[in-house]
Amino acid sequence: MADLPVLELGSDAYERGLTHGRTLRTQIAENIDTYLARFAAGGLDAETARREGETWVGIMRKQNADYAEEMRGIADGAELPLGDIAMLNARYEITFGLFGDEAKANDNPALADEADGCSTFGVLPEASANGHTIVGQNWDWLAGIHGRCAVLRITRDNGPNMICHTEAGIVGGKMGLNEHGIGLVENGLVSDHDGRNPYEKPFHMRCREILDAETFDHALLPIVATRRVCSANFVVGHADGEIIDIETSPDAVSYLYPHDGLVTHSNHFIDPRHGPSQMERISTSTLYRANRLDRLLRAHLGKIDDAVIKAALADEFSSPNAICRLPDERQPEAKRTMTNAAFIFDLNARTMLVANGPPSTYPWELHTLDGGVVDPAAE
Repeated sequence: MADLPVLELGSDAYERGLTHGRTLRTQIAENIDTYLARFAAGGLDAETARREGETWVGIMRKQNADYAEEMRGIADGAELPLGDIAMLNARYEITFGLFGDEAKANDNPALADEADGCSTFGVLPEASANGHTIVGQNWDWLAGIHGRCAVLRITRDNGPNMICHTEAGIVGGKMGLNEHGIGLVENGLVSDHDGRNPYEKPFHMRCREILDAETFDHALLPIVATRRVCSANFVVGHADGEIIDIETSPDAVSYLYPHDGLVTHSNHFIDPRHGPSQMERISTSTLYRANRLDRLLRAHLGKIDDAVIKAALADEFSSPNAICRLPDERQPEAKRTMTNAAFIFDLNARTMLVANGPPSTYPWELHTLDGGVVDPAAE
């Protein structure tokens, strides 16, 4: 149950990446191996996956030069090919394309592999005990990635300061918050037409751009401004009391707003305009996780605090494929998933509570935007 490494990063994109690459060199190499194994399990061989990464290098450089520079720094620091680092940073597009193929091929539900399983939530001030805006989630993903992630605390003079969580080798900003009170959590989604827009801006780059924003409207722009390769769900909040849950597929966007100050989401589309939703064909737990999380939190409307949220995120109904997901030994090792981490972001306090594994068994750490890890007993 080792603590998450915390990288203190600054203003220069290349230097951020260099520190990231040098510090997490071993974990980055291990993550590359984990993804190559997952790609192979879905029928994509290592040579093709690496070639795909090389293709993404130039594309991402044109889409966001700073992001590409940070990737170059990671590659140099880890002494690994830039194409392999780009493959990690485009792993969402590659992996979720495989999920779509697997869903379409899944004619025998008994053989379904539980895929992604994130459960997200947003709580507005009227529903929270302290009058703050809170977003959070359980991040369920490949078990091979567990222990190979880090917290990035970025303090800079050319953009907002932020604190976020990332996988070793990915530029980062996926789950996080910034100094302007903007916070982000998200879920994987799969539609039947993912992949129809190849090489649009990748998911992880959009996440970083959300946290690079200074105002709420600019935070929403990276999600909606351009078409997408793959589907995804974004829960974006602001400390001043706003949360929007945005479902996206390659060509469509829809919006879900909190009801009585609360919104939850899992891994299937709520809005039918995205066409047939596919994730539930290989991950049926999505059909109950969001509703169950909603009930567990809604029972405490106006009094939702960290204790209530921690208990909800630790729920093990229908384990191992629960809100709090435990590794399922029945799954092939390359496809095995678990709750890699759990998060509670208090957007007013600018704090991130994180459990570095299933929150039913792993302790919580409190990280602050302005530095340090706080003993949870001091909350």
